[in-house]
Amino acid sequence: MITMGAAMWPIDSMFASQAVRVYADVVGWPLAVGYQARPRRGCTCQDADCLTLGAHPVPGPPSLGGTEETVRELETSPGAGLVAWTTAFDAVCIFRAVGMAVMVFLDRATPPPCLIDGGHAVLLVQPGTGRAALRAGLPASVRSGPAGWVAVPPILGRSWDTPPWPAGTKAPRRLVSGDVIASLLADASAERPQTDA
Repeated sequence: MITMGAAMWPIDSMFASQAVRVYADVVGWPLAVGYQARPRRGCTCQDADCLTLGAHPVPGPPSLGGTEETVRELETSPGAGLVAWTTAFDAVCIFRAVGMAVMVFLDRATPPPCLIDGGHAVLLVQPGTGRAALRAGLPASVRSGPAGWVAVPPILGRSWDTPPWPAGTKAPRRLVSGDVIASLLADASAERPQTDA
């Protein structure tokens, strides 16, 4: 393992301090600490119907603290989510089965970072290109720009299928254009069984 400051490389993104340092310092993502998920008491956002339990940002403009400030805040807020703002990438959110089918093809060339979020896959693509994926006609959403965000590990229910750094390196994974994702999604849409209305 390679020592990287206080963290060891390769990192385990389930450890908050290591994850924050790699997301901020290696991958270059702006981060914030979100709400807290509390066992049997729900999310600190106070929404009784909250489905994301800590995996969403606190309202208002992003508070972009430094790496060590974010580490301290996350470590002193048990159950808090870690949020990456979508300024360095666009996030294409699609059904997990479709996302995994797309990743099979992309794994042969340049796989983008892919986050698993329950029944969804979140593919991270070049900033400003994610909306191209919507052309395929499949159910999808895109988070983009300074108001967009994704919850990243360590957080309950989220894990990396393909992390944003290649194994054994200290460099960010290259992002593909949303046009590449759109083409593969269009192929998946064409293969989808049609139903009569």
